[in-house]
Amino acid sequence: MKILAILTLCFIVKCNSYKILAIFPHNGRSHHIFFTTLIEELAKRKHDVTVINYHSVPSLPNLRQISLQDKEDEVDQVNIEEHLKILAKSDFAIAYEEAYACQYLANMNCKKLMNNREVQELIASRTHFDVVLVEQFVTDCGLAVAYKLNAPAIGMTSHILLPWTYARLGAPNNPAFVQNHFFASGTYPNMWNKIKSAIINFAMNTYYWHVTQRIDTEIVNEVYPGTPHLEELGKNMSLILINQYFPLTGPRLYSSNVVEIGGMHVKDNVQIEDKSLQKFLDNANKDVVYVSFGSVASNVSRKISNEIKKVIEKNSNLLFVWKTDVTDWVPPSNVFLGKWMPQTAIICHPKVVAFVTHSGMLSTTEAMHCGIPIVAIPLFGEQYSNAQSAVESGLGVSLDVLTLNQVVLEDALNTVLQEKYQKKAKELSRLWKDRPLSPMDTTIFWIEYVARNKGAVNMKPPTVDMPLYQYLMLDAILVVGSVILLIIFILVKLVSLVTSKKSPPQKNVKKANKRKHQ
Repeated sequence: MKILAILTLCFIVKCNSYKILAIFPHNGRSHHIFFTTLIEELAKRKHDVTVINYHSVPSLPNLRQISLQDKEDEVDQVNIEEHLKILAKSDFAIAYEEAYACQYLANMNCKKLMNNREVQELIASRTHFDVVLVEQFVTDCGLAVAYKLNAPAIGMTSHILLPWTYARLGAPNNPAFVQNHFFASGTYPNMWNKIKSAIINFAMNTYYWHVTQRIDTEIVNEVYPGTPHLEELGKNMSLILINQYFPLTGPRLYSSNVVEIGGMHVKDNVQIEDKSLQKFLDNANKDVVYVSFGSVASNVSRKISNEIKKVIEKNSNLLFVWKTDVTDWVPPSNVFLGKWMPQTAIICHPKVVAFVTHSGMLSTTEAMHCGIPIVAIPLFGEQYSNAQSAVESGLGVSLDVLTLNQVVLEDALNTVLQEKYQKKAKELSRLWKDRPLSPMDTTIFWIEYVARNKGAVNMKPPTVDMPLYQYLMLDAILVVGSVILLIIFILVKLVSLVTSKKSPPQKNVKKANKRKHQ
């Protein structure tokens, strides 16, 4: 009987196990953290997983890695000193810089992916995969790999949707109510922000489709001639899994092909391995503030660092944990410094009451999960939108990095330390966690759903392939408008005809008047 049960269990595991290929062709550390959490969980659930990425993954028996890492890889950090010079310009200039940077990353990542020997061998082997996970960031070349392997594709993001992704999903990106990715337009933008958002979206999308995407398609076709345009492959994705969730980012108008999995990477009960850090937090007799600008912006400018130092030195009534590379400073006793921190474990610690952050999506969703209000200091990318979402949801406040100083930062900290923000953060955390399935279980369900149905279920709305004039109903408006104008024209003619028949001719009237006078 026991043998039968074991055989039955093995059969069930086999039936529910799929061959999954995951392609994450960007070398950003924060992206890696988000996606690797999923890869590890898929492997633990007995799926046969192959991942193409840059950074190392856990060693598991059913997990294979194809590394894109090479000696020429650039550091995935942003030079904040230089970036602050760009921020001093207009939002339009910033958007142009972002578009150019995205193009550079896209074309570089595409070349490395398509020219990788192991990737080419994988495609040549015609290995069967039940589903392919493809990062939706700046390059779609991973979709070409899925196409060559004849496997259904699922898109994934570690952030909110980029402006050029909406169209392929058939989702509205209306600047009247959809936050702009590259500046804090807000969910209820004023007239100028609507106009600015519309111009930036149009320019960014045009540049992406006609420059970035065109070059990437050429790169793919140099290796695999006859591959369709990458934008067409993007429209054929089964669905997309996005790292956002409505308690933070607000309700959005999406179809069934868009699934929110905000906070998928967050693990509960993460332990702090650094004993000195654990002791610092456990023995804290004052409120603790955590300060971190993420993995990409960890080398913050001297200006920002100096202002943070002043706040720490002046506020001895608070304790600070600061993830930083600062070395030219003798820190006071109320701060713990470290180059790398177990962030979720820290901000979920009961002694931690506030989080000073660059408002990257991973950091912001972790704050939501732990119920900690934030002081957001966005620096680039979608961080402005994330910070605005935090403000609108009540999770925290947002500061302009260009006007940041000790007084401004202290005022912001005092604001989020108020009972109003502390209670609101706990309430948002409760709403964030109140879901039918955990973010991880939701993610894996939909991956298995597509694999189980071989990508055959059509979840795309008709708006994906609908011409703009039909989407805006311009054809229907033209027809109805023409009919209305025709009816009005006919009525005017009829009225004119009737009134002209009732009125006697002018000459006869004159003759009748003459006879009367005679």
